[in-house]
Formats: sequence, structure tokens, C-alpha cells
Amino acid sequence: MKILDAHCHIHKPQWNIPGQEEKDVFSRYQYESDDENQILANMVEAGVDQTIIFPYASILINLEVANHYTVAVSRRYPDKFIPFTVIDNKPDYWTANGVKGFKEHVYGQRILRDSKGSETFSQDFKETYAYMEKHHIPLLLHAGTNRVQRLQQDIFKDTPDLLVILAHLGADFPEANNHQPRIEQVKNTLSSLKDYPTLYFDISAITDVDILLPALEIVESEKLIFGSDFPFAKPIETLRLLKSIKSLSGRDLENILYNNIIKLLQFKE
Repeated sequence: MKILDAHCHIHKPQWNIPGQEEKDVFSRYQYESDDENQILANMVEAGVDQTIIFPYASILINLEVANHYTVAVSRRYPDKFIPFTVIDNKPDYWTANGVKGFKEHVYGQRILRDSKGSETFSQDFKETYAYMEKHHIPLLLHAGTNRVQRLQQDIFKDTPDLLVILAHLGADFPEANNHQPRIEQVKNTLSSLKDYPTLYFDISAITDVDILLPALEIVESEKLIFGSDFPFAKPIETLRLLKSIKSLSGRDLENILYNNIIKLLQFKE
């Protein structure tokens, strides 16, 4: 059974913008100068065939340099790595260089709040979304706490056929809950969004089988995608959690581990 990890960060400490290191939420992780070697080791440990890699979508990182490195290291390991880059306004440039999708992290890339502190929708990437929709390029989206409204009122309103993977089952990770998702919040998010035909959900950063089970019931295996969220978790950990669900059929596992993401990457009308 083939396995594709669809959510893996690659990072180099030298990409941090000088003077911003103390604000870097990823600084508690010890990165090696060749972070790709650890990713490759994780793949061997878990039996992962391919991994989608991308930099952290953070304003604290030199994203231009990070995006170029992601492309370069994917060319060094073309059978192992599939490059996504952090979304910007030149998608034609990146796709011409072999990029297969884009990652957007709302709070990491920019602050989406008005003067009163209310969340707002950014219009930064409307043209990029249109390009992606036209060329069937997937968007891996960490959409923020207003994810349902953002998808319904912003993204799908103007680009209804955009291929979107909503990260982490659309979960919140509230500090009040020890940064763990709440089951009801995930269920409400999935129920609100399950009928969008081009929307999928990755299971990265989900560590509770009691969240995975209702996800399978609400959206079924045809809409779920395997991802590790390395370095926050290793693929073998997410794989073990998934395989602990005895009710999953072999076909369900194939869908989640490989079939669904490959369908998006090779989408044809």
C-alpha cells in the first residue's frame, strides 16, 4: 500500500529574519542544517513513499529563499519529495519550476484583524486563487478560526472549483484546552463544509482517535488525506493512530494514505 505524507514542513534556522528569532514559534524545535535528511529518515521509519514539503508560512522567515530551497531539494530527490511553496502572487513562476501546490497559513503570513480586533478576509491572493482554479493546482490551507466563513464567503464564492485541502480537519488548538482540538468544533466545521466537492481535509496534528472517528462518519474516507505535520509529529505516529481504527477497510486506508492526494495532484477535467 502506497503512502504519501501531504503535510511536512522543511526549515533551516538561517531562513529566520535577523532580530525576529525570539518571536519564532518554531524555535523550540532543533533543526539540523540538512533538515531533509530527517524527513527522509522519517519516511523510511514509517514506510512513506513520497512527502509533500513546504516551508513554514511565516512572516518571520525569508520565504523567497525558503521557497527556492524547497524547489531545489525536491529536484535532488524527485522520487521522494513533492514541492509546495508558500503562496504568493507569482504562481506561474513557481509552477514553471515544478511546484505542485501552495500552502497558506492565515495567521502565520499576515494578521487578519481589523481595528476593532475582528477577523477579516484578506484579498491578497485572489488572483493566485483564480490561477490555481484554472490550472487545477491545490491549496493547502490553514484558514484560522473563521475557516467556515472564509471558505464559504471568500474563497469558494469567487473560485468555486478551487482544489482546497483544509489542514488539521479544520481544527482549533485553543490554549484553554491545552492546545488540543475540541471534538464538537471539528464536527461542526466538517458538517458545515462537507458538501463542497473540491474541498478535502488532512488529518495532520490530530492525535485523538475520538476526533478521527466522527470525521470518517461525516466526510468519509474519500475526503480525508494523510499528513504528519512534521516536526510537530512524525509520520509513523499519525500512521499508527490511523491504523488503530479497526473499522477502517483496506480501501479506506488506501484513500486516505494515497488515492485522494494523488487524485488532486493529477487532477484532470
